[in-house]
Parts: sequence; structure tokens; C-alpha cells
Amino acid sequence: MPKTKNPGALGFRTWSSIILIGLIGQIAWIVENMYFSRFMQNEITRAPYATTLMVAFSAIFATLATLIGGALCDRTGKRKPFMCWGYVIWGFTIMMFALVPMQPSADKVLPMVILVVAMDCVMSIIGSMSNDAAFNAWVTDMSNTANRARVDTVLAVLPLLAMGVVFVGFDGLTNADATTDDWKKFFMILGIIPTVGGIIGLFLVKDKKGIQPDKNNSFLSDFTYSLQPKVIKENKMLYICLAGNMVSAVAYQVYINYLFNILEGTLQIKNYIIPVGIIMVTAAVGSVIVSTAMDKHGKKNFYYPTIAAGVIGSVIMWSAKFFIDKNETAELAIVIIGGILLIGVSLVMAGLFTASYRDYIPEGKEGLFQGCRMAMYVLVPMVIGPVVAQVIINAANKGVPDSEIVYPMELFLGAAVIMLFAFIPAKIVRDNQPKLHDELMKKITEEQE
Repeated sequence: MPKTKNPGALGFRTWSSIILIGLIGQIAWIVENMYFSRFMQNEITRAPYATTLMVAFSAIFATLATLIGGALCDRTGKRKPFMCWGYVIWGFTIMMFALVPMQPSADKVLPMVILVVAMDCVMSIIGSMSNDAAFNAWVTDMSNTANRARVDTVLAVLPLLAMGVVFVGFDGLTNADATTDDWKKFFMILGIIPTVGGIIGLFLVKDKKGIQPDKNNSFLSDFTYSLQPKVIKENKMLYICLAGNMVSAVAYQVYINYLFNILEGTLQIKNYIIPVGIIMVTAAVGSVIVSTAMDKHGKKNFYYPTIAAGVIGSVIMWSAKFFIDKNETAELAIVIIGGILLIGVSLVMAGLFTASYRDYIPEGKEGLFQGCRMAMYVLVPMVIGPVVAQVIINAANKGVPDSEIVYPMELFLGAAVIMLFAFIPAKIVRDNQPKLHDELMKKITEEQE
């Protein structure tokens, strides 16, 4: 009998494509998810309604775009054109932000909020079709149950690496002292990156062989496929996996849009590059180590400890408020410990729930099931999370003018409470997923013999 191949092995070209296209996509999303919020807060208005509107509408249009993109990917049997050409256009939508007038007068704040929200929606549409729909369908094609925890954790680490690239290289162009020209440079440089990445992808990426166009149903049917009650009933475990990630993502969205201004303004940490760097590197390395253990030993024993660590990390981060202007060393230590737990858990949760979700996707429906992922992993969290944040911020700033709003540390307590609800889907997935994992591993081994 010939020697059985490693069922989790991926080639150099595949890994290169995953990392390059994934990283460049996350650089663009870091700009959208964190720096557009900072841009709105620093250059347009600090009122939380503006950030809430931007995040919520972006999520709505991103979800619709993913539903359309996923349907097109499966109907055409192609991922590469949507990924690569999408990235090229995506970069230009980021560059357009360099044209936005900044520091508007009081009577022009609302029109500028509407303009920035609309531009963010356009950027999200292009990004979601190319990254959330096409790229994620391609990753599902190229991976299997023997390597998905590792692949999805690597993908979850890429936002941290992307944050490091943007943060270390370009954050100085966006802080409280940034000028209009600084912001213009920021958007131009960060827009060029996905455009160049898309061009490289045209030569690097290859679609999986054997994917056939599927036009058996109408486009409308494909568009709504993953949201149909019958499909949900037939694939309920898939949606429960997404529910676990959804809860974690809601908790994340409560604080992430205000994180930089919390560090710089609320905690008054002026030189926050070093602690953020420590957090990112440690969380990234730790999550990769944990994901390797998950692929080797199974995911069952990692659900509860991961969620508990997320809750503890949120509480630790909140406690930093008691050391502001009192003990900077203790404050930094608390931020680093809490940050490592918070960010590390967000990465490991992806390795747990997203990898399990991919295992449950029926063969040939990889693109169609990207829409429900966006609805539950992006749309719901990016609507609920910022709304919760707005309630907390407004409660902590009663009677305070918009220009003097301080983003409170209680945002992390809100995240901790929400994170507790992740134990419910975790219990269900933990009890059911190991059986599927064994079945898929057996199938892969048989196909390679």
C-alpha cells in the first residue's frame, strides 16, 4: 500500500496566496474598520452616532455584496477574477477618501457624516465581493478539515499583522496631531497596496481544478440561498457555529472602533506603539500555537477556556481605569495582559468556530454560504456592537459637548457580558463537531489511499 499523504498539507503556492491575498485584504479592512472610525472621530465629529452609522451601514452593504459575490462565484465556477480585479478597484475606493474635506464647520458636520458613510459603503461593497465572498470561497475550496483550524487561525492572525504594518508604518499620519495632508498621504498609500496586491494575485492565484459553474437555480434563489428557512433547517449546525463567532464578534465591535482613542485619550498613553506591538506579536504567536494544538488534538477542549479567557481579558482591560495618572507602569502592564487575552481570544475563536463552519458547508455550495457568514459574523455584530457602545458612551458622557466626549473603559465590561453568551453555541458545537471531524478525516484518508 502506498504511503498516505499528509491530509493537511498545502503547497507553497497555496500558502503564499492565502497569506498574500489575505494580508493585503486585511490591510484594507484595518483601514475601514479602525482608521475610518478614527478619521470620523478626529476629523469630522466625536459624537458616537456618526461612528455607529458608518459601521452599521457598512455592514449592511458588505453583507448584500457578499451575498451577490458568493452567488456569482458559484454560478460562474470562478473565484480568481472576482478576487484579483476586485482588489484592484478596492484600492481606488480607499484613495478617494483623500478628497474628503476635513474639520467641517458645525452646520456642515451632518452632510460630511453622510458623505463619509456613503463612501465607506462603496468601499465595503467592493471589498466584500472580492475578499469576503470570492477569497473566502477560494479558501474553503483549497482547505479541508485536517488543516482548517490552522488556516483559519493564520487568517485570523493576518489582521494583527496588517494592523502592525499600518500601525507602525502609518499611524503617525492619523493621530491627534495629524494634518489634512497627513490624512491624504495615508489614504493614497494604503489605497495603492490592495491595487498592487490584486495585480500580483492575477499571476499567483489559481482556482481549484474541477469547479463547475452552477446555474441550476435562478440568481435570486442563489442570492438568498443561505438565508432560506429550509436551508437553515437542513444545515443547522453550520449556523450554530456561526452563532458562536457572532457573539464573539459583537463583543469585539463594542470597543474596537474606539480602541486607539481609548489608548491615546482615555488612558492617556502617548507612546502606545510599544505595548500594542507586544500585544499583537504575543497574541499572534500564542494563537498559532493553540491552533496547531487544535488541529492535532481536536477542538473540543478549547471552547470553554477560550471564552473564559475573553471574559477575563475584558475585565482586566477595564481595570486599567483605576491607574490613570497614578501608576503608569501598572497601567501599561494591565493593558498588555488584558490586550493579549482580548486579541488572542478573538483570533482563536475564528480557529474554533469558523473552521467548524467550513466543515459543515455542503460541497459545491462554498460561495453561496459566504452570505450567511457575513450576515452573522459582520452584519449583526457591526450593528449591535456599535449600538451597545453608543449607549455606554452616552451614559458616561451625559451633558458633555461632542468635542469633549471621552470614550469610557466600561466598553470592555459591556464586551465581557456579551462574551458570556458564547458558551451557549459552544456547548452545542462542542458536543456535535468531533463526530463530523472524524468522518471528514476518514473520507480524506480514503481519497488519498
